[in-house]
Amino acid sequence: MVAALQVFIFLGLIYVEAGWADHGVGVPINRYAPKNSDEAAIIKLIQTVGQGWERRDVDRIMSAYAPDAVQRAWDNPNVMVNYEGIRAEALGAFRDPKLGQVRFEDWIHRIYIVNTSAIVEINQRFHGWSRDHYYRDFWMFSRRAGQWRLTRYDYEPQPPFLDR
Repeated sequence: MVAALQVFIFLGLIYVEAGWADHGVGVPINRYAPKNSDEAAIIKLIQTVGQGWERRDVDRIMSAYAPDAVQRAWDNPNVMVNYEGIRAEALGAFRDPKLGQVRFEDWIHRIYIVNTSAIVEINQRFHGWSRDHYYRDFWMFSRRAGQWRLTRYDYEPQPPFLDR
């Protein structure tokens, strides 16, 4: 009986159902089932940022951001950078020969949408500089003139969550 329960728990950790997550690691972004068109648009923007990093395409990355966007600096979590700073950080990373292959893996934990504002809580594994980096992210979006744009990105490093 105990062995069967262990197998059930193990399989539950490996095979994540499409849907939304209220606890645990979350749902891989490519398996998240948006509840409406707003969620679908927001998910697409998150994927656009990840794809831009993987392709080293700064214009693709920046297409997700609003012109007045801010985010926490990668090299100093006490500093917020503006749109141009976000662009400069990405370009600087792309010039670094030690960056190597980049891979983004996002797990959607929660999406909250209230009128024209949204926040998405994400567990993220970012591969670059020859290793995996794990973050807990908050992506904040605003809908302006009918379009969602990323307005603030905040993160904090966390221990690897896939082994939990």
